[in-house]
Amino acid sequence: MVVELRSYLRVRERLLDYAASHIQHMQKALTFMNVQLNLVVADITGVTGMRIVRAIVNGERSAATLSEFRDPRCRSSKATIQAALEGNYQAEHVFALRQAIIMYDAYQQQVHECDTEIEQVLVRMSVNKELPDAPMPKAKHRTKQPNRLNFDVREKLYQLVGADLTQIHGLGPYLVLRMISECGTDMTKWPTAKHFTSWLTNSVPRFKD
Repeated sequence: MVVELRSYLRVRERLLDYAASHIQHMQKALTFMNVQLNLVVADITGVTGMRIVRAIVNGERSAATLSEFRDPRCRSSKATIQAALEGNYQAEHVFALRQAIIMYDAYQQQVHECDTEIEQVLVRMSVNKELPDAPMPKAKHRTKQPNRLNFDVREKLYQLVGADLTQIHGLGPYLVLRMISECGTDMTKWPTAKHFTSWLTNSVPRFKD
């Protein structure tokens, strides 16, 4: 099942790469419209960014109205966002933006389907595993990762491995999942911790966290 898990994760990574190209297409269309959204939001695929771009393709042109879609957690003020949204909104560039969003959404749906399969594999791998006696520790990583899966990866990994490997400095949930998909859960193949650390050090460039 480790091979199956690895295959799903690799498919997922390809899908994320494809989706990323359409984020670039969104950026390009906005630039042609002289809309500087990327300067006032950290990520145009975040809550504020997607609310605004979806409103644009749905016909909204008022910068003041578009700025109202700002999420309260956004660091930029409404006034700053409004100033960045004073664009030309030419039809051909709005069309390109719409096409990019459609393709981005399509890949996100495929990623979600991958996540469902990955979760099911982890559940099957945990069958007949003894549940850890101690409760799962508090998450060490508070910030949301851009490549996070659509389920609680830490919980599933804790049930599978019996330890929360994300407590190790530098290892987030996704990186731990990728690591397990490459080496499995049997650590006896490495005679000592130094052997494992050496393998991990040489393997990290293959992983994305």
